[in-house]
Amino acid sequence: MLAPSLVFVALLGAFPVLSQFVLSFTHYNMKFADERGFAGLDNFARLATDATFLQDFWQTVYFTVISVGFELAFGLAAALALNRIGRGRATVSTSVVLPWALPTVVAATMWSLILNDRMGLLNSVLVRLGAIDTPVVWLGPGLAMGSIILADVWKTTPFVAIILLGGLKSIPDQYYEAAALDGAGRWHLFRFVTMPLLRPFIAIALLFRTMDAFRIFDIIWVLTGGATKTETLSIYIYRVLFRYSDLGYGSAMTVALFLIVFLMSLGLLKIMKVTREPLQ
Repeated sequence: MLAPSLVFVALLGAFPVLSQFVLSFTHYNMKFADERGFAGLDNFARLATDATFLQDFWQTVYFTVISVGFELAFGLAAALALNRIGRGRATVSTSVVLPWALPTVVAATMWSLILNDRMGLLNSVLVRLGAIDTPVVWLGPGLAMGSIILADVWKTTPFVAIILLGGLKSIPDQYYEAAALDGAGRWHLFRFVTMPLLRPFIAIALLFRTMDAFRIFDIIWVLTGGATKTETLSIYIYRVLFRYSDLGYGSAMTVALFLIVFLMSLGLLKIMKVTREPLQ
């Protein structure tokens, strides 16, 4: 009974993916219809010499490493704090989740108003406190990427905290009681009980956030549009596909991005040594 629906969903998901792979091996620019044809591996060879692609790749790596690192650190701290709260936990948890529940475009628009150099809230507060004499261009050269990372960390840290809080709730109290009887202090409990049993959940959070961060588009597009050295691979792909109408080369970059994220995911799973075996 479900077969027709499953076939429809498979085709709906498979067709765009397969079309990208097919187009990546062609010269297909909508502005130059006469130059269309089979390209072989030319588009992928072009990636290796594309200075913009390589620059955006390293900017994407920088954004991913810094933002995901802060999100894991703050998410773990938030999860540990929420796990210790007794009364009022539901209210506090709901408040923590609010940034993640906001649509990314809405959150990015809010941060664009906060970071605005002329009438932004951040500059207004800092000037009144005497911390700065003149407004700072937070989305200008040198500070734009840091400001974007701040907005992204604020937006997605709750997602990490929720996953890690679920992991903390799954750890039986008997482990802590047994370790405490052996004289283990808080640090030893955290290091030798909490962290080993929380490792699969950390791996899940790290995997999901790394994949999302490496494909970041919306928050950067709203805040800077990729200007002031904040362009990532997704924004460059957007420009090639929709502004330059180069479907062949843009599809090759899309396939390359897919392969990078796929290999990165496999590497993360191997490093974290996550298995499907239940915690013991």
